[in-house]
Amino acid sequence: MKTTIAVKGMKCGGCEATVREAVGACAGVTAVVPSFKANSVEVEYDEAQASLEEIKQVIAGKGFQVG
Repeated sequence: MKTTIAVKGMKCGGCEATVREAVGACAGVTAVVPSFKANSVEVEYDEAQASLEEIKQVIAGKGFQVG
């Protein structure tokens, strides 16, 4: 499954790295492409191992607003 998640609060490449590392550590996630300029994160994951809700919770847990 490939999806784009709206994320507010990313302001720099460091924020992108934080999101990339956190989401990338989730089981079943195969690709993470955050963009602070677009206020979004593209995520590719295996629905059998991870849920969209879990991924959103990980992002929110790092202090970003998930839309």
